Amino acid sequence: MFITFALITLLSALGMLLQKNIIVAGLFMVGAFFGVAGLFVLLANPVAAALQIIVYTGAIMVLVLFVIMMLNSHEEEKAQSPRAIQRWLSIAVVAALAVGAVKLVFASPGLKALAIRGAAMPEAMTLQKVGLTLFADHVLGFEVAGLLLLAAMIGAVALTKRNL
Repeated sequence: MFITFALITLLSALGMLLQKNIIVAGLFMVGAFFGVAGLFVLLANPVAAALQIIVYTGAIMVLVLFVIMMLNSHEEEKAQSPRAIQRWLSIAVVAALAVGAVKLVFASPGLKALAIRGAAMPEAMTLQKVGLTLFADHVLGFEVAGLLLLAAMIGAVALTKRNL
């Protein structure tokens, strides 16, 4: 199952990256969100999976597509001529970063501890645990996120309504 959800996530993210049509790229992003939700289910965290689908797939993608459709009223500029050296240099940098990331993952103490301990199933996350953690330990972060969302909403209204 892990391979299935990982492939869904990776292929959707790759499709989103390579897609020229922004609406289809948004649909690929929804596929990536569903793949991540499946990975959360495999980690015995159905609360995070449900939040991933509800918040990201539902709300964020609707917001992103709404803003894209609302603000994309003008014709896009033509792309500049392709620069071959820039393309190959960026591919080399991405490949070097990917190799470094893979080396870091395989050298991590967490992976070694997981191999020693075996594949023990983690304890399932419940809504009660999420609520206690969110409102007891992370109240400040929760309030800051609410203020940030309020500021984003005010900014979106200010962008769309020229004559207030």
